[in-house]
Order: sequence, then C-alpha cells, then structure tokens
Amino acid sequence: MNETTTEIVNELTNITSEAGCTREVLEFEPSATEFLEALGVAGWVLLGLATVAFVTLVGLLVDTVRHVVRHCHPRHKATTCVVLSVYPVIGLCSYLGLLFQKANMFLDATAQLWFALCMWQFLQLTLSYFGGESRFVRKMEGTVLPWKGPPCCCWPCCICCPKSTVIKPQIRMVKILVMQHPWVQLIVSIFQVTLWIEGWYTHMDMRPNNAYIYIYLVTTTSFFFGLWAFIVGFKASLRQLQEFHYTPKIVAFQLTLVFLRLQAIIVNSILVPSGAIPCLPPISPKVFANTLLNSLLLGQLVILSVLARHYYKMPTPEIVTLAKGADEKKNGVVSNGSLAEAPASPAEGMPAPSAGGNREATRLLDDCSPEV
Repeated sequence: MNETTTEIVNELTNITSEAGCTREVLEFEPSATEFLEALGVAGWVLLGLATVAFVTLVGLLVDTVRHVVRHCHPRHKATTCVVLSVYPVIGLCSYLGLLFQKANMFLDATAQLWFALCMWQFLQLTLSYFGGESRFVRKMEGTVLPWKGPPCCCWPCCICCPKSTVIKPQIRMVKILVMQHPWVQLIVSIFQVTLWIEGWYTHMDMRPNNAYIYIYLVTTTSFFFGLWAFIVGFKASLRQLQEFHYTPKIVAFQLTLVFLRLQAIIVNSILVPSGAIPCLPPISPKVFANTLLNSLLLGQLVILSVLARHYYKMPTPEIVTLAKGADEKKNGVVSNGSLAEAPASPAEGMPAPSAGGNREATRLLDDCSPEV
C-alpha cells in the first residue's frame, strides 16, 4: 500500500472517541486499499470468506444449469436459467460492493435491475409451466385472480380490485405490471447516474433538495405495483403447480427479495439514523452498514442457491395437466408430461386390414405423429 493511503487511514483513525464521528469520518468513502488497510487482518479474512461464498454461488449455478440444459424440457430451459442467475449476479454485486465501497450506489442499482428482470422471467416460467396464457385461463376457469392483497390492494383500495373470473386481459395486465418494473428501474438508473455526476444526487440523503428521495419514491412505487402483480400470479398458481415443486421455488426467490430490499431498508433507514450502527473511525456507520449488508447477503444467497439447486434438479412434467378430455391429442392424451395410451377408436371390432394396409397405415401414422 502507498504512503498516502496509510497516512489518510492513520489520520482518521487517530480521531478520539470523545470527538465522536466528525464530518471528515462521515464523508470518508474508502477505496479498496484504504478499506483493507483500516480493517487489517479482519478485512483480509472477510474478503477471503466473501470470495469463497461467491465462487460457491458460481459453482452451484454451473451445476444446476448443466442439469437443466440436459434434462429440462426445451420450453422451460431459457427462463429457468435466467431465474437461477439471480443468485450469483446479486452475489457478484454484493462481493464487489464489499470491496469497492465507493461503487455501492451503482452496484445496488444493478442488483435491483437484475432482480426486476428475473421477476419478469419467473412469471414467464410460471405461464410456461401451464403451457401458455390460453391453457392458464382454461385451467383457472371459473376462479377469480387474488387481486385483493398487499402491497397495492389492501383495504380500502380492495373495493376497486377486479372481481371477474380469469380472462386473458387480466393475465396481460399482470404481465404489464411486472414488466414495467425493470424498464422503470433502467430509466431511473440512467437519471441516477446523470444527477450524481452533476452533484444533485447523494445516496441515502433524504433531504428535499436532494434527488434521492424523489428517485426512491418512483422506484418504490414501480416496485410495489410489480410485486403486487407478481404475488397475484404466483398465488393463483400455487395449488396447480405442485408437481413442479413450485412452492419451494417461489419461497427461495421471494426470500432473495426480502434480503435484498427489506433488509437494506431496515439497516439504512432505521439502524443507521438511530445510532445502532457504531462509528469506528475511519469506518463510518454508512460504510459499516454496507459491509454488514453485503456480507450477510452473500451468506444468505449461498443458502438460497443450495435450496434452489435441489428443487430445480427434481424431475417435473412438461406442462400442467388439464381436466380429463380437455387436452387430448389425436394419438394420445398428455398426462404428467408423458404420452398416455390413446383412446379407443370407434373402428374397433372391424376386420383386420391386409399386410399392405398395415404398412400404409404405419407410414401415415409416422408422418402425423408429433415429435417427442
């Protein structure tokens, strides 16, 4: 480490506890070198553990994706791989945020954007399990989507929620509400970087003359609408998709959201302002909170990734089955993803055709049979 870095760290460390956290300490955002110098041996141990956690996340992703590519039905492969990437991508943002404290704002925005994209892909995967929008509507025939629920349709707003049975326009509304979130997040991130360069944006500064509070309100509103539609979609699917191990898959995905957003809100909006996060010069409460959040998130993502790997590697059918007789094909009935025995032909009992007729019938059936 160079002499300048050591002098800065020593000067800030020499601030006495009686003086408390001075303005210099509160505004100090250490570089990677200064951060490791301030933490000493503990910093290198923390970095080593974080590296192990991130490498584990990548290894789990590679193993699970390899299984998905080999054994999963083609209609589910792409969306499943994107959904599984949520754990190592957010883990990468946390790993870099732990080491490069100055880049936390950009890394946090990247993690939020990627999660929003994966939330859209999880909804697409849910519809893919049903076989598409049309089969979803047929499977849910006579039922009402659970619009009455948090975070956007609690009492008294629930009076305005749709109460008709499931129809395609409702499914499209769910898709639009979920899809708007990654687009809003992307546009807001561009404004965020631009305003930060101009000096009008300071991360976690809630003063009215700072752009952070207004950007936060826009992203939170967009997130709530997207989350509301996402919850509507998975609540309607829970009972129908048990063969796909849907409940543990959605639990692992939702816990990622809890750890990514709600955990950060609790720490940055409650614990830091209340003084629960200590000031340890030259480490300010803000830097301490970021270090704590990124370290916790890495460990939590490893656990969730192991859980997701277990359930995504379990065998599942191709698509969900409909009521008996609703999904028949000319040469058989789809049942649990496999081709069942064809129904009895009305021509049964007729005299057996000649050998030439058998060959001709076999050729025609081969031409008409769907590929499996």
